[in-house]
Amino acid sequence: MSPDEELTLWLGSTRYYLGRMTYAVGSFCDLLIENWLNLHHSTRQIIKRDIETEFERDDEMRQQKNEFLPLGQDCDRAEWERVRRLWS
Repeated sequence: MSPDEELTLWLGSTRYYLGRMTYAVGSFCDLLIENWLNLHHSTRQIIKRDIETEFERDDEMRQQKNEFLPLGQDCDRAEWERVRRLWS
């Protein structure tokens, strides 16, 4: 798979699952964690940036008691926190 194809697949999937409220978030996060070190550096950097941006938005929305949460419900956010531990 070329770096462009990899970026399309993994970034598109990450953006799709961010904010979803379904058991599939955990399944996707498992796959992302499992494949993280195999991803091209630029792909990892863009995914990291997107996830960090959503954590910032999610924190703000939770403080405002907004019902729309960019990372989904608490259980979904916990899955993204597992991914976030890859770089924090």
